[in-house]
Amino acid sequence: MDLENLRYKTIKEVSEWIEAGQICPEELTHFYLEKISSDPKSKDVFTEVLKNSALDSAKESKKRAKRGMRKGILDGIPISVKDLADIAGHLTRGGSSLTDTKKAKKNAVFVEKLYSEGVIILGKTHMTELAFSGLGLNPATATPPNPLNEKLVSGGSSSGSAVSVSRNYCLASIGSDTGGSVRIPAAWNNLVGLKTTHNIIDLTGVLKLCPSFDTLGPICKSVEDSHFLFDAMTNANFQKPTKLKPENFKFLVIKNMFFENIDNDINNSFNIAIEKIIQSGATVEYKNLSEIDSAFEISKTVFPAEAYGIWHHEIEKNPEKMFVPIRERFRSGRDIAACDYIFSLHKLLELRMSFLKKVDGFDAILAPTSPIKPPSITHLLDNHDFFTEKNLLALRNTRIANSLNLCALTLPTKTDFSGLMLMGRPNSEVELMSIGLSIEKIK
Repeated sequence: MDLENLRYKTIKEVSEWIEAGQICPEELTHFYLEKISSDPKSKDVFTEVLKNSALDSAKESKKRAKRGMRKGILDGIPISVKDLADIAGHLTRGGSSLTDTKKAKKNAVFVEKLYSEGVIILGKTHMTELAFSGLGLNPATATPPNPLNEKLVSGGSSSGSAVSVSRNYCLASIGSDTGGSVRIPAAWNNLVGLKTTHNIIDLTGVLKLCPSFDTLGPICKSVEDSHFLFDAMTNANFQKPTKLKPENFKFLVIKNMFFENIDNDINNSFNIAIEKIIQSGATVEYKNLSEIDSAFEISKTVFPAEAYGIWHHEIEKNPEKMFVPIRERFRSGRDIAACDYIFSLHKLLELRMSFLKKVDGFDAILAPTSPIKPPSITHLLDNHDFFTEKNLLALRNTRIANSLNLCALTLPTKTDFSGLMLMGRPNSEVELMSIGLSIEKIK
């Protein structure tokens, strides 16, 4: 078997090979570890490769496979994990020089759940500094190279997670999403990314950024793969997504803000995808909703207030260790009054209820994942104002789902760097993935 073809294979396909005895988890793990060690670019993708523990896990998985006692579809599947999650005996750096150098004493809850399903964690991946950027640039540690064009950033903050999948170092990865940090790198690497509802996955053992908005989610090659990982991290026995008939879909495209300052290629790609969806029999309506603009404005208060509140002690002890635009973004929350923060958070809760009433009856909201393509690394490094402008623009569309506590799914389109984002009601991940399964085949 030519293992290089794994680049095009999903978790489901590889798991079927394991089940049939065509490949064993140990062989699979050795292949990926060798690929990582032989590629000098991998040092900018992985903060640490967990070779010994990965091989130990692979040996146990091999034994179970031989006995016909696999734990499930994820047993023996190698993945990566963003380096803001604790793994016992290893450092959690969070893409920063400010973080504690003590090794984690126990696994993050979601990591433990993945291990219990037989998942093999190959390593921890680089990310943008303290997860507070959507671009993927990190001069403080490393900037994972975009495999589609290494002169461009790869999207953040789960940059290494997406690149580890797109460079064929593993079959999937787990990232975090506070304002778009799963969906942007997924879109800019032509992958699938799932932003989950706030608090549906236990975040114990995960570095915080904005506790009111932090979520976890998978980055992978198919909608079906995203479900396998989502199900494992929740252990809630969710119903399996099923492919639905497109003619029964009713979608909403919100016209205001999502399309402002959009790249032509991104806009064209979105319109082509929408046309194909309509041709499949689905109904698409276009509306302006004031809650979108209001939620976006309020997020300018609540996001930096929480981020600076969480990290200000570490930042102000050693501010010189931070990339200046990231440090200044954190500090934008320094002077936000507690009364303004509380009022904004309360207002956001009102907007969420109003928004859900207005979108009642629609199966999902459709939008471009990010309105821009990934910018040049050099240009971002040379011009801090350009960095700030592009970072806010990259995050604009995705941040809405976090502000309104929606679940969201990004799918690759026929155009590089262009994602089609589906947003659904809170806790409707399975329904959203069912829709995604259908759109995946027609877009």
